[in-house]
Amino acid sequence: MALWRIDPAIKGYQASPRERAGSFVFALVASALVFLIMWKMGAVTGFGDGRSERLTAIDLTDAGQDEKQAAEKQPEKQQAKQAQEAAATPVQPATAPPPVPIPGKVEWPEGFIELSRNEYRAGDISKMKRQKSASGTPASGGSPGDSASAGQGPGGVRLYAAQWYREPTDAEIGPYLPARRTQGDWAMIACKTIEKYHVEDCQELGESPSGSGLARAIRQASWQFLVRPPRVNGKPQVGEWVRIRFDFRPKKAESSVSEEG
Repeated sequence: MALWRIDPAIKGYQASPRERAGSFVFALVASALVFLIMWKMGAVTGFGDGRSERLTAIDLTDAGQDEKQAAEKQPEKQQAKQAQEAAATPVQPATAPPPVPIPGKVEWPEGFIELSRNEYRAGDISKMKRQKSASGTPASGGSPGDSASAGQGPGGVRLYAAQWYREPTDAEIGPYLPARRTQGDWAMIACKTIEKYHVEDCQELGESPSGSGLARAIRQASWQFLVRPPRVNGKPQVGEWVRIRFDFRPKKAESSVSEEG
C-alpha cells in the first residue's frame, strides 16, 4: 500500500522515490515492447551492416494512381512507336551477286533452253509409259508384228483382225452352212481369245445377204476355230477380242481374214 506524505513546505501532490522508480521501469518495459513489435513487423532493420532492405512507400491517392498508370503505359507507347518506325522503314530487297564468268563455258543464243542431264533423261519418250486402250491393254505403238486394229466389238471392246493358227476345213464348217450360197456372200463374227488358240463367247456382227443365216452358222462352228491371240507391242494378248470374216464362193467355203485397220 502506497504511503503518501505531505510536506508542509511544498503545496500540492508529490510522488515518492519508490513510485518514480516503478514508473521508470514501466516506461522502459513499454518502450522495449514497442521496439520489439516494430522489429518483428520489419519497420526496423539491421544497423550499419550494409544488408538493410529498402522500404517501399505506397501512394493510394488519385494522383499516385495516375502516375502509376502513366508509368505502365509508357513502355507500351514506346513499343508501338518502334513498331511504326519499323513498318515505315522500307525493306531493302536482297540483291543477287553478279554471275561469275566460267572459263570455257558455251554461250547459248538468246531463247535457247539449257537442260541438265537429268532433264534430258526425263524427256526420253522411249521410257514413257504407254497409254492403255479401252479394253485395258497398252495402245499399239506400231511395233513390228502387232495385230491390226479392227474397230470396236460388243460392249465397246477393241477388236483386232484375226490371224489363223490353223484354218478350218470344209468338213468342219460345212455341216453348219446353208446349202445355197452365191458369189460375194460373207459373214462376220467377233470372238474372245482363250488359251490354246481357241475362242469363246462369239457374237454375230453381220452377214450378206441379210437373213441368210451365214453369221449364225459361223458362230455355231466357232468352237473348232484355232486363232492366234492378237499381239500388242510384240506380246500376245490372250483374252482380247478378234474379228473373223468369211468370204464364200459357190459350192465351196474358203475362209480368208480381212486385214482392215
